[in-house]
Amino acid sequence: RVHSQEAARTVKEKGLPNDLIPRIKKDPIFEPILNELDTLLDPTSFVGRAPEQVHHFLEREVGPVRALWRDKLGLKTELKV
Repeated sequence: RVHSQEAARTVKEKGLPNDLIPRIKKDPIFEPILNELDTLLDPTSFVGRAPEQVHHFLEREVGPVRALWRDKLGLKTELKV
């Protein structure tokens, strides 16, 4: 928590980039997990079922609409006002 508050202060008050991760990596208390830290912080670990849900939506919802308009896909139009 201390690191996150300091990093937030750096961003908000000084306009500098968020340095939370480098702060954590320098702190000896995190040394036991340093080798795992990048894996633990991998954003793809936090997306849950989103990729599956997007695939499902595209397949079930978008696919049929694209099929209806298949002959119109790829046509170019021009609008002059």
